[in-house]
Amino acid sequence: MTTTPLHIEATLDRSARFDATHLMPWLVGAMVLAAGMMLVDSLPVGVVHDDGMYVILAKSLATGHGFRWLHVPGAPPATHYPPGYPAVLALLWWLFPGFPANVLVFKMANAVFSGVAAAGTARFAHRRLGMSASGAAAFSLVALLGIPTLTLSVIVMSEPLFLALLLPTLLLAERIAHDAPSGVKRRDIVLLGALCGVATLVRTHGIALIAAAPLVLALRRRSRDAVLCAAVAVAVILPWQLWVSSHSGVFPMPMRGGYESYGAWLIAGVREEGIGLLARTAARTSAELAMMFATLIAPSIHNALRYVALLMLAALAIAGVRSLWRLAPVSLLFLAFYAAIVIVWPFTPARFAWGVWPLVIALPVLGARDLLGWRPTLPALRMLRMSALAGAACVALGYATYTLRGYRGQWWQSIPRAGAANLRPLVFWAARQTAPTDLLAVEAESAVYLYTGRQTVPVHTFTVQQYFHPRSPSENAAVIRAILATYPVTAVAVSTAAMRAAARELATSHPPALAVRDTFPGGIVLTPTPR
Repeated sequence: MTTTPLHIEATLDRSARFDATHLMPWLVGAMVLAAGMMLVDSLPVGVVHDDGMYVILAKSLATGHGFRWLHVPGAPPATHYPPGYPAVLALLWWLFPGFPANVLVFKMANAVFSGVAAAGTARFAHRRLGMSASGAAAFSLVALLGIPTLTLSVIVMSEPLFLALLLPTLLLAERIAHDAPSGVKRRDIVLLGALCGVATLVRTHGIALIAAAPLVLALRRRSRDAVLCAAVAVAVILPWQLWVSSHSGVFPMPMRGGYESYGAWLIAGVREEGIGLLARTAARTSAELAMMFATLIAPSIHNALRYVALLMLAALAIAGVRSLWRLAPVSLLFLAFYAAIVIVWPFTPARFAWGVWPLVIALPVLGARDLLGWRPTLPALRMLRMSALAGAACVALGYATYTLRGYRGQWWQSIPRAGAANLRPLVFWAARQTAPTDLLAVEAESAVYLYTGRQTVPVHTFTVQQYFHPRSPSENAAVIRAILATYPVTAVAVSTAAMRAAARELATSHPPALAVRDTFPGGIVLTPTPR
C-alpha cells in the first residue's frame, strides 16, 4: 500500500490528538499543584482540632512510639482517627523531622494530593463520563479549584489524600464492572479490594467503597468477583478494627467521643437518645446541606429565589443520576452510600460533601448535559427545555459569582487565620508561664502540646447531643470536673465564652474546685484547689 502525504498527515493528526488526550489530565494536575503550592502558608496546625491531632499521631509513629496520643499522660492508644493519613505524615516527619518547619512539608504534600486528585478527576470525567478531553479538564479545574476543595487542601487534613485515592479506585472499579468477566484478571479484583480498604483507612467514610464495588459486581451476577473484592477490602481494614476493639474504654467518659472510635460514639448517642436520633439528624443535616448549596449557587439573592435555584439544582442532580448510573454505577452507589452516612451522622455535613466535591457536582453537570441534548418536538416541551436551560445557566452563574467572591476574599484562609489568631495567646502563655513537667487542661490540646511540649488534656467533650443544642455551663463544668478527677492537672486555661462560664462555675462552687491564678489575652488560667 502506497503511503501518501495525506495518510501521513492524518496519522500525525491522530497521534497529536492521542497525546493531547493523555497529557491533559497531567497538565490539569500540574495546574492544581502549582495553585496549591502558591497557597501554602506558615499558619500553625491545630486550628481546626483534627489537623493537630493528625500531626500528633504522625509524630508518635515517626518517633517509634506507635499509634498513640503522646500528649496525654501514659500515651494511651489512638482509636479515633484511622491510621492512613497519619502514616503518610509520619513518613514525611521521618524525612523532615524538624517541627514546626515540617508543617510546610505536610501542606505541600496536600497540594500534591490535590494535583493527583485533579488528574484523576480529569481522567475519570473523560473516560467514564464521556466528556471531551478539554471538557474534562475544565470540569476538573472547576471542582479542584473551587472554594470548598481549596478550603480543605490548605489545612493539614485527610480529604486531599482520600480524593487522590478515590478517583483511581473508581476508575478501576468501573472498568472491572463494565468489562466482560473473561477479560478481568483476578489480580485486578484483588487490587480493587485493596484500594477500597486503603481508602477506608484514610477516611472512615471510605467504607462506602467497600459496599459499592462488590454490590455492583453482585448485581451483574459476578458473585465470585464480588466476594473476592469484599474479602480483600475487609482483610485490609481488619487489623485496624481489631486494634480499635481491643483498646476501647481506656479514656474517661468525657474524652471518649474525641479520642475513641466513631462507631462507639454514634452507638452511645443512639442508646441515649433512641433510634429516633437518626431521623432528627437526617432532618437537620439535610437542611444544612440545602443551606450550603443555596449559598454556593445563589449568593446574595432573596430567600424566595434561593428556593427556586435549589429546586433547579435538585432537578439537574436528579436528572444526572440516570446518566451516572449508566456511565459509572459504582461511583453512583458509592456517592449514595456516602451521602447516607453523612445524612445520619450527627455532625455538620459541609466538610463531608466538600471531601468528594467532584462527584457531588458531577450530578448537576451530567443533568445539564442531558438537558442540552434533549430535543423535544412538542412546543410546550421545547418551552420547558428553554426555561430549564435558563435556570441551569443561572445556577452556573451563581456558583461562578460565589467562587469569584471567594477568590477576592481568599475565603479558603478564613478558617486557619481565625484559628491561628485564637491559638497564639494560649500557646504563648503556656510556653512562657508553665514548666515542661506541667499537665495543662486546655481547649486546643493538640496545638499546645505540639508547640510547647507540655502534656495536655481537653476541657471539652464531644457528644452526639452537641449537634442539636449547645452544652450548658453546668454540663461543661461537669466535664472539667471529671478531667480533674482523672488526671493530675496543673492548670486549666480557657478562652471561649462557654468554657469560661464553666470555669467560673467551678471557681464559685462550694467548696471551689478551681481558683483563678492568671490571665492571657482573651482567656483565664485557673488551678485546681486542694481536695
